[in-house]
Amino acid sequence: MVRNCLSFFLFFADFSLGRTANREKSQLEKKTLFLGQSSLLLFFLTIILFNNESLQSYPLSIEESKNYRDIGKYFEYTILPERESSLDRILREDTIWRPNPKATISFPRLKDPLWIRITLIHYGDLPHTFFLHFSSPVVDVFELHAQVKGNWITQVSGEQVLQRNKPIYSHIPAFPITLSPDETRTIYVKINSANPIFNFVSIYNSRSFITFSKRQDIFFAAYFGAGFMMFLFSLFLAHTLRYRKFFYYFFYLATVLLINSFSTGFMQYVEIGNSHTWKNYLFPITIYLTSVFGLLFTIEFLETEKNFPKTTKLTKGFILLFISLIFSIFFLELRNFIQLGVTLVIIPIILALSISTMAFFKSKKKLEVILFLFAFGSILIGGALNSLTVQGLIRPIHLSSYSLPLGSAIEVFFLSMALVLKVSDYRKATEEKQEIDLQLKIAQKLQNGLLPQKRTHANGHALGFRYSPASDIGGDFVQIIVKDKEIGLFLCDVSGHGIPAAMIASMTKVSLQIWDDSLDRPAYAAERIRLSLLSSLSGHFLSAFFVYLNPEKQIMKIANAGHHPMVYLDRNGNLEHISSYGRAINEFIESQMIEKTLPLPNSGTLVLFTDGVIEARNSTSGELYGEERFFNLLQTLAKNDPQTICDRLITEVEKFQKSKRSDDDITILAISLEKEF
Repeated sequence: MVRNCLSFFLFFADFSLGRTANREKSQLEKKTLFLGQSSLLLFFLTIILFNNESLQSYPLSIEESKNYRDIGKYFEYTILPERESSLDRILREDTIWRPNPKATISFPRLKDPLWIRITLIHYGDLPHTFFLHFSSPVVDVFELHAQVKGNWITQVSGEQVLQRNKPIYSHIPAFPITLSPDETRTIYVKINSANPIFNFVSIYNSRSFITFSKRQDIFFAAYFGAGFMMFLFSLFLAHTLRYRKFFYYFFYLATVLLINSFSTGFMQYVEIGNSHTWKNYLFPITIYLTSVFGLLFTIEFLETEKNFPKTTKLTKGFILLFISLIFSIFFLELRNFIQLGVTLVIIPIILALSISTMAFFKSKKKLEVILFLFAFGSILIGGALNSLTVQGLIRPIHLSSYSLPLGSAIEVFFLSMALVLKVSDYRKATEEKQEIDLQLKIAQKLQNGLLPQKRTHANGHALGFRYSPASDIGGDFVQIIVKDKEIGLFLCDVSGHGIPAAMIASMTKVSLQIWDDSLDRPAYAAERIRLSLLSSLSGHFLSAFFVYLNPEKQIMKIANAGHHPMVYLDRNGNLEHISSYGRAINEFIESQMIEKTLPLPNSGTLVLFTDGVIEARNSTSGELYGEERFFNLLQTLAKNDPQTICDRLITEVEKFQKSKRSDDDITILAISLEKEF
């Protein structure tokens, strides 16, 4: 291009000088004309060279010790119609590549496939595998092409790609790229999506990418775990209290969780058939349903029909509008259908904020309305931060990258708190006996959730379990965690019984997620669980026993927080008490638990129990059942399976105390060390 322009201007200069000579201009006039034309030529050449420089994207030099974020400016892009958008066409010399003008890859309204390319130069001493990471998990398809040792390789990822066809099993769109020292490689990526195309692009070294992906998995596992707990809580409220507001909240929360599973990419793990096309339709439909149930919940929760009848009619009109828009999927192009849903979702948020603001000035129950305001304000802020991030105005740091799920989490929290206040109001409005009965039913449901699911085996090892509460609600809690080739057993006894003990046991169960993530470190998990419970004990304490079993490695690890020793019963009736040092978990003194690793026997039975067994009291004489009777009975059951051992122990204790109701909760957990016993 520069050569053509030079030829043109030189020809123009010669032609002009010739004409000037033919006209017999003076020598001074010719010099003046020549200088003017030369200056004009130099000016245009400067513009051309400057533009030519700006049309070039420089290669990116990378090292295995560094990470490179927001590298969009190193990309070039081109857009071709779908019928011409092939790799062969892209590789032609006449393809026009333009520099990407932003730090992001942002083409929100593009319908045709987008091609981008980047040249990487590896400055290092050893070959290294880097990961090219795209931030958006909702883009349909990323198709990467690169020439390796003379052969073109292709990798695909994205929302519409099955996990088995991706280069890595993950919801994160990322591609491994292995480069040799001083190797230069040009990467071509084709992006095609019905959703808006927006991405921050980064290159991570192997170690950093593993850390990054684990951090994301942990964050979202915690988020969706807490969200699922709230989902169950809302279902429980809806089922128990039978008020419409709780049903609307349940469906609203369900759709919010579903939307966030799309926006975070975790929906990619749900695969039905050999296509993910249905997800592109389900996502905008979920947005409309979220708007519908959010507005219905607003009307019921703030009681607008009584306080604001005109506003209620307007809100119901919007509800009908969103319901009717769902059927526009049959008339609109998918891309437009998605864009319409994403754009209109702001309407119910603004409407809910407006109604709650009016209710704040009229309602006497200010706290509930304030919580409602905070809830929808948080989702509005989260959505705004997400939108600014998508537009490239905010860097994708943790807050802005996770702003939408964080905003949703805060919203759900405040709404749950507001619902708790509502529940409190309803309870106060009933008679005292009905209130107590309701509390008992809630706690019983909670207690049932604390008990292990019916399970007869764990990785082929027979299990036994029996639980006999001292009252309708107990404080004992058992958890059985089964992983591939690993088993975790947990038994705890909260001081006292009744509702307070059940609540602490429930919080303990939530905290046990910590142990699930580090099953082979029971003492470490026990200490972290203790720290998480300190502010909630309120004068209570609990004893607990952690057992980690690895039959393949023939080891077991234990951690004891002030509980009775575990009993090992061999098939000949010999007993061994297994324990380690540690104090009960309380809010005043550290537990100082010491983890102990022991060889795992090939046969026999391990038995965990609470003190309700040995402290069972004869109703006539007041005599305690005691350890001696308990251990003697165990020895007679040495050859029985774990469930039979548990059943016989409970039966004998009930016979001794002449009642099925004891003074303290009784819990027994047993596991056989032989497979298929």
